[in-house]
Amino acid sequence: MSDVRLLEHVHPDRDAQAAFDGLVGIDLHKEDLLDELALLLGGQALTAWQARHHPGGLALAVRLRKSGRLVLLEGEVGTGKSALAAAIGTPLAHALDRRVVTLETPSDLRGWGHVGEMSARITAAFEQARRRARDVGAGLLIIDEADDVATSRSQMQAHHEDRAGLNVLIKQIDELSRTSDPMAVILITNRALALDPAVVRRTALRLTFERPDGPARAAVFRQLLVGIDVTKEDVDRLAEASEHETPYTYSDLVDRLARVVLRAARRRDRAVTVDLVAECLGHLQPTPLMGGKP
Repeated sequence: MSDVRLLEHVHPDRDAQAAFDGLVGIDLHKEDLLDELALLLGGQALTAWQARHHPGGLALAVRLRKSGRLVLLEGEVGTGKSALAAAIGTPLAHALDRRVVTLETPSDLRGWGHVGEMSARITAAFEQARRRARDVGAGLLIIDEADDVATSRSQMQAHHEDRAGLNVLIKQIDELSRTSDPMAVILITNRALALDPAVVRRTALRLTFERPDGPARAAVFRQLLVGIDVTKEDVDRLAEASEHETPYTYSDLVDRLARVVLRAARRRDRAVTVDLVAECLGHLQPTPLMGGKP
């Protein structure tokens, strides 16, 4: 019951770097996540930096070493959380100058309701990830849909297995911060309010992902239209045209719109143009907001 198959990817990897570079409109989140993970896993590089600049010691560094190696990425579906977590290993490997393995938990991490199963599977996932991090050089354990295993105890209605699983998750996070294992944990959720406060308190970094605003949409269109003769005015027109009462998500534009445009161009046997993109955009409805309109 405790056998957990983690999806493993070793970095640096050319495709992961391309995916990271292609995540536009969330530059600050990319920078903050990379910097935080480099601090958490910096090891000798961080020690060498401190020796150069603060040889007498630095209270901030002491606090860092005692903090939890946990990062929380929250926000709606389609805003880039999972894509960033999957790709961050390659720029992190370059920053650390050593290989990094990303290990993603399966969607059935909580198991099938057997007594003790959820706790055993969480323990197995952490043990496997810590072992692989030591073997490879550094590691990131990525838990998507984290609310499945980290739901607040106030919302559990006294389900023993859920409470036991949450306690084990917290214990594993705490144990990780007390070891020298070169590993950090990334939790991803679109239901941050459902997470237990004890988990949230242990986060070293909490990033909230929003649907793209005008400048972010312009950045998306500039990327999508590479290979097409466009002007700044064309990009601005599309960014304005994509202003909607219900904002589009990144995946609406990068995945859904791109496919609609390609299908239309092939169907009509014509080149992709700004006018065609604008036409298809006019027929594309944004993904509904979670829980309906605010």
